[in-house]
Amino acid sequence: MSAVAALGLASGARATEQFNQNLAAPGVYFGTGNGVLPQEFTTNTADGVELGLRSKISGIHPQIVPTEDTYFIPLGATFNFDYSFNPDINGSEISLAGVTALITITDQMTGGVATFDPSPATITDDCTSAVTAHCTGGPAGGYQNSEKISFGFLFPTYNANVNDTFHITYTVSGLTSGPLSVDNIVQVGSGAPEPASWALMIVGFVGIGAGLRRSRKTAAPATA
Repeated sequence: MSAVAALGLASGARATEQFNQNLAAPGVYFGTGNGVLPQEFTTNTADGVELGLRSKISGIHPQIVPTEDTYFIPLGATFNFDYSFNPDINGSEISLAGVTALITITDQMTGGVATFDPSPATITDDCTSAVTAHCTGGPAGGYQNSEKISFGFLFPTYNANVNDTFHITYTVSGLTSGPLSVDNIVQVGSGAPEPASWALMIVGFVGIGAGLRRSRKTAAPATA
């Protein structure tokens, strides 16, 4: 698990995440080919709700196999992340009054952040309980979709040929037991250095600079 992901273990919601999961019934109902097994979602459940989140190479099936919640994307590839909200895993839909959702994507290399509400109120092409040409129909109140990292409302300048790391968090608030969240760490190529690694490098550079300055001060003057 990456250092960034490990930091999240302090929260109760993060600690109950399950890795390499197939979604609870009715499973994947958006798009074509997205339900290929194994589905490789990271999931979290509470109060009869299941959240699912996975990342994948755009247009590729079956899914890549993550290490816990870290998904590896090769250089030169663009990635999508798929999300699922199921409020009916106990066989009885919960009340969604006051329930809100937010997905946050952080670019660890640049510090850039993108956020959006993934619910059908905002993302109008979400697959819901309605059966359409691209949706086989999910539970009442549920929704699923897939977004490409390079979409205009996310990171339109995404460069598939640069090593980077993205942290994606999907959080639902307003449930009886409190906020519920699920995370993905997406490593592109060898990934961006973790913040701790940057700090160590900076300390190292500062130490080298200080050592050079001391060397100059203590060096004996040249004699003719």
